[in-house]
Amino acid sequence: MLSDTLSSVAHTNDVPVPLHSAARAIPQILAVVFILLVYCYPSLKTRSEVGASPLPSIFAPDLTLYLNLAAVKSVGGGQVLNPYYMVPVPANGTAYLKIRLPPALFSAWTRLLGGRTWLSMFFWNLFWWGLLCVITLRLFGRFLPAHSWWIEVAGLGLLMLFNIGMLKPVLAAWLHLPSLSGFESLALPFMRAFTPQVPIPLLLAYLALQMTALRDGCGYPWIGMGVLQLLALFTFPYATLEMAGLTCASVLWQLLSPRTKRAWRIPLAYTAACAIADIVFLKHGSTNIYASHSSLIHLQPQLLPQLVGGAWLMLCLLTVITVFAKTIPAEVKWPLVGLGASTLLMMLGDSVVPTTVLLLSSHANYFMHTASAIIFTFLLAAALTRMDRQSLNSTWVRSAFAVVLAVLGLTGILLSAGTYRTSLPANRDQVEIAGLLRSFKPADGDLFIARSVSVDDACGWVTLLSKRNVLFCTDAETMLTPEQNHDVQRFRQALYLYLSGKSSLDLQRELTGPNRSGLMYQLGFWAEAISLSRDEQNEGVKTIQTDLLPRLQEVESHGIWVTQFFRQFKRIIVVDDLQHLAFVPERIGSFLKQEGVQHFDHWVLLSYVPE
Repeated sequence: MLSDTLSSVAHTNDVPVPLHSAARAIPQILAVVFILLVYCYPSLKTRSEVGASPLPSIFAPDLTLYLNLAAVKSVGGGQVLNPYYMVPVPANGTAYLKIRLPPALFSAWTRLLGGRTWLSMFFWNLFWWGLLCVITLRLFGRFLPAHSWWIEVAGLGLLMLFNIGMLKPVLAAWLHLPSLSGFESLALPFMRAFTPQVPIPLLLAYLALQMTALRDGCGYPWIGMGVLQLLALFTFPYATLEMAGLTCASVLWQLLSPRTKRAWRIPLAYTAACAIADIVFLKHGSTNIYASHSSLIHLQPQLLPQLVGGAWLMLCLLTVITVFAKTIPAEVKWPLVGLGASTLLMMLGDSVVPTTVLLLSSHANYFMHTASAIIFTFLLAAALTRMDRQSLNSTWVRSAFAVVLAVLGLTGILLSAGTYRTSLPANRDQVEIAGLLRSFKPADGDLFIARSVSVDDACGWVTLLSKRNVLFCTDAETMLTPEQNHDVQRFRQALYLYLSGKSSLDLQRELTGPNRSGLMYQLGFWAEAISLSRDEQNEGVKTIQTDLLPRLQEVESHGIWVTQFFRQFKRIIVVDDLQHLAFVPERIGSFLKQEGVQHFDHWVLLSYVPE
């Protein structure tokens, strides 16, 4: 069958002759099923290993953030309730609350399934992975210069099973086989729930509609594009920037092409409509993703050498080759060029827009792999159109593609197995925390204190399970206004740091040490921590010194307001890990009186009352 398939890549008047639908559908369906099994394996294997849990297993960062974002409840008057601290927040008061369409949809989906979060997350992921596969195959099937199932399946495998941005670590992991240690530090490209799992299908559907609009010359695809870009704005605004970039390249081609002199009216109307809708959205409420006083534009060309890495150069090369590819039709070529160029520019974004404002370069990495995989597949198909039928039927071509498909499949399996293994300890902890809280009846007036050292730590799970106030969680700042972060978050953070054994002198010493970026990230100053700009890092250090350290010093002096804070609550429940204690009992005892204790495996639940 492969021989027949290869023979089908023939052209008449430069129009590709498609394969018989069944000959394409069967291998495509098998490929999608295989990919879904690879992606589902960690979740199913973890559940069989650690047992049932009301919470979904975690295999990528920020899951607790999005699940708590999905749990946000409206309290009327245009306000919602912060799920960590139970304080009212304007519904459009933070960027995360404004762009919470995917968490809101997940919340509705969970209610539809009777509140079973594990089951809801499993089928939620399955839907978006499957949708991405279907959209990708549809894009390839309609617009690849050479129509053949093995090109389409290889392109899909490259997108779903091989992270191009991690090319060197993946190759190094292969060299260390049979040990899976190298794959344990890697992950499948779309294991993160919500982002980029949701915006990437929207982006690829937009790309297909853009190609359709240019090829057919009708206005209906533009309407669909407008809807998709608005959905992207409510989901992940960086995807809207990508859409704008690829459309810009397409419109420029239309304006400069002698064959399309009158084709500017529809794109102009589309651009105006999108601009109006976007401005209305952006003007309504806060758009600050990070609490920063930096200006929107700050040129820092000295950062460019650090932003231009191997992945950037590779995508740049692919984009340039696409510009000069003669066998890719113009209506397909220029949207691809726009996709590559907009990703390249966004990856350099921190040199123009401060990291502390938008974190452009960091979020561009979500699109780098997708853009590279899609463009590479189109270039491969374009190259094959230059080969005659005899060359395509040669043994070495068939063998080469068999090897490629095998390597992609095995890479996906190894990444999936590595993800399961590296995530198993965190998932065990999650199940044990759930078991501990299941035997405890939270009541109104309870305050929980749980560890918040790393992403998706115990505090996030405790918030989801208890539906009660927690003392502090780093992620809570994403659902607080800048004023609340100053007045509420920093106060709670200072108290948490004191109870966990930190001192103002310790923090001051670490802020002047070589690992200050790690400390800033742990304290929730994410943008400043990963910024390549020394000035922006210093801005984060200064904010910690002037905003957080004085509050910690007040806690160290046992200010009366600390006692007053605890007296708001009837009980204070400390959830801790006996193997790695996060809190100092003596410091807790200086404010609170212990009443009881419960154990579950190596986790402990300590009950206190205010003095």
